Amino acid sequence: MVTESIREKELFAAHAHRLSWASSSCDPIIEAIGDAQVVLIGDGSHGTYEFYAHRANLTERLIGEKGFTAVAVEAAWPDALRINRYIHGGALGDSKIKNARDALAEFERFPKWMWKNESMPPFVEYLKQHNERVLEATNDPSRTVSFHGMDLYSLHRSAQQVLEYLDKVDTEGAKAARKKYNCFERFGEDTMRYAYETQFGLKRDCHREVIDNLTLLLCSRQKILEQQLGKNPHGHPFEEQFVAEMNALVVKDAEEYYRTMMTEDVISWNLRDDHFARVVASISQFFAPSDSGLGRAKIIVWAHNSHVGDARATDMGRRRGEINIGQRCREIFGDHNVFNIGFLTNRGTVTASHNWDEPPYLQRMNPPLQGSIESMFDQWANSDSFIVTHKIVTDEKGKTRKVQISEDLSDVAKQFDCVVHVRESRGIQALEQEDTWKGPKAEADLTFPFGE
Repeated sequence: MVTESIREKELFAAHAHRLSWASSSCDPIIEAIGDAQVVLIGDGSHGTYEFYAHRANLTERLIGEKGFTAVAVEAAWPDALRINRYIHGGALGDSKIKNARDALAEFERFPKWMWKNESMPPFVEYLKQHNERVLEATNDPSRTVSFHGMDLYSLHRSAQQVLEYLDKVDTEGAKAARKKYNCFERFGEDTMRYAYETQFGLKRDCHREVIDNLTLLLCSRQKILEQQLGKNPHGHPFEEQFVAEMNALVVKDAEEYYRTMMTEDVISWNLRDDHFARVVASISQFFAPSDSGLGRAKIIVWAHNSHVGDARATDMGRRRGEINIGQRCREIFGDHNVFNIGFLTNRGTVTASHNWDEPPYLQRMNPPLQGSIESMFDQWANSDSFIVTHKIVTDEKGKTRKVQISEDLSDVAKQFDCVVHVRESRGIQALEQEDTWKGPKAEADLTFPFGE
């Protein structure tokens, strides 16, 4: 036991790097990422300040130094679209988006503090200013950064946005699409009612209708684009069509997700993460198309560790048959083109609720579980630190490959290419204080990080 403890300590000392708020402390991570096309940055909870702040810092460096041009986050497509409009200087409807905080206005779904928090406005403002600098220096919109949501919890809002788009560009198509989406009217706005009544055969589902509407948009693409370019050659018809198609995809995948979630939790989990991956692949293809069919745009993904860490290396994949976006990105883009980072913590506070749709509390975390990777960091690290398990290298012929740093790190390396540990963290501050924000609640101690 003593020998094993000494070996673990030596292993940690050999591979650990100290993490600080100095940008240079992340140099080993930036170097290891190399020419990766997709970088996934996880978080152990959606309520930890350090996770958001370090993730934003890493993202800014990847944008500034390695030319990444898209950020895809675990958020609804319509919610994130408002941020994307803002950072590109655009208006939303008839009114201008006032500032970075106003750009977060669409995030109304629980947990709102996941995006309406203290770290987001400065990051959103950075994206806007970066795009302004790029356009001033190059006048090349393809080098600006876009911000997108990749989740599927916006069935009704996404359907409405599809209809609003078709009302402008294809009135007959809009009538047909509206008739099909009206299938959801008998369930009201409650997606859980749709889940219950279709899963148990109480009412007919809308599966065929949502597929038909997505097919309509895809088949009408060329005709719509030609008409819109003829009316306004200086507009953005390609982007508006892309946004509409992605909203239609959300509706299609959300319908299947809700239809299976009541009794098929593995299937619904897999549907959601497969949707994440489809969105990332679609963004890559749209913003930098390739003759091979796989897009070349460089994308940064923000999601929970349970989505980012390769599921094949965990019980969720081995025992339950679950997949996640970390696994799917490695399969789609190639392991040598993907770098994923997990963020852990185990002491301090976290912003969380006891149950869905309940007020958030600033809760204290319990010490790490014995034998966990958090406990190893907690035992041997005196400060915030990280371990890099892989690096991506490019040979003289321009071919990239992923190299494992050490065989001693094999267990961790199967799940993450880098693991960051924040020794003591604090709960993130929500932007909307209202009466939902509560102070530290000693009797509400929880163990974090946790799976979503």
